[in-house]
Amino acid sequence: MTRLTALLTFWLGCLFLLGGCATPRHVAGSVNGSTYISARGDFSVPFPVSPEVGGRILSDNAQSVTFHDNWGSRITFSSLPFDDSSSMMSVLRAQGPELALREFAKRDYGDAIAVHYHPEACGGAISFLFLKPVGPKTGVAAFVHGHRLYLVETDMLPGVQLLAQGDEKSQLDRDAWLEARAVALAQSMTVK
Repeated sequence: MTRLTALLTFWLGCLFLLGGCATPRHVAGSVNGSTYISARGDFSVPFPVSPEVGGRILSDNAQSVTFHDNWGSRITFSSLPFDDSSSMMSVLRAQGPELALREFAKRDYGDAIAVHYHPEACGGAISFLFLKPVGPKTGVAAFVHGHRLYLVETDMLPGVQLLAQGDEKSQLDRDAWLEARAVALAQSMTVK
């Protein structure tokens, strides 16, 4: 066996093992073709990752699903309940979805975020960028439907982060793209 063949065999074996470890043994929701349906049945979403690059469900539970691929995409869709006595509902009733969503974002993600409101998306959605203490920049979009908050989080692809890091205009363009991607992913959700 040549050295190149041995090296290729080693890397293919590693990819196979990592791919097998990342795939859940049991999916709580269901899959119909290329559509994921949440375990509660309150939302569905087309797969946002391609099987050609290892796109798969990384994990899911009663309230969320996370998709992942070999390029480093991580996209999470969540459906979070709130009740009539919650502060979310009282602000929603008194001041509308924009202020209720802004308060949620500031409370859960901190004051350092710049929230943008999109009245045309999902009956009124917000978006913003969130930088975790460790990890990639994340685009977030959220909207309310009934007594549930729907949330999408999508990370900047690792390769995109490295391109033209010192170029301020490129950085702003990438940030705008990431935030727009989060809103587009939120609009891809079908909610009940």
